[in-house]
Amino acid sequence: MLNKLDDMVDLITGSLVLFSSIGLFALTLNTRYTHAIGRVRDIYEELKRSEESDKLAKELTVMVFRCHLLKWSFGLLLCSGISSGMFLLGSIIFRSLGYFTEDALLIIVVSSVIFIFSSMIFLFIDVMSSLKATLIHIEILK
Repeated sequence: MLNKLDDMVDLITGSLVLFSSIGLFALTLNTRYTHAIGRVRDIYEELKRSEESDKLAKELTVMVFRCHLLKWSFGLLLCSGISSGMFLLGSIIFRSLGYFTEDALLIIVVSSVIFIFSSMIFLFIDVMSSLKATLIHIEILK
């Protein structure tokens, strides 16, 4: 009985580290998204009363694109969190019942990793778009 409990504590500890990292990544995405949305609003207000409408319109387009990227990145991260939770609950339930199916849990873990990886790709594309918006803003890129 004690060995079974030790295995569950080990499993839960590893899963908590995974959830903590997902939480930190979610905070990062939320900060970037909040900043991008604020910048979109600022650019839109400037666009209504400015004479540099061409430059601001280009920057606004890039910033809206960034918001879409971050939305997808956040959604994929949420899917990763859900699948990680399913893995944790499935592991606990299967171990407590004495029935362990490695195939089902392996599929859940692989999907979680794919979701995190995809989310990071969207974040990387956002970083590149952020650079493009900055270059438009400082008038290096036309």
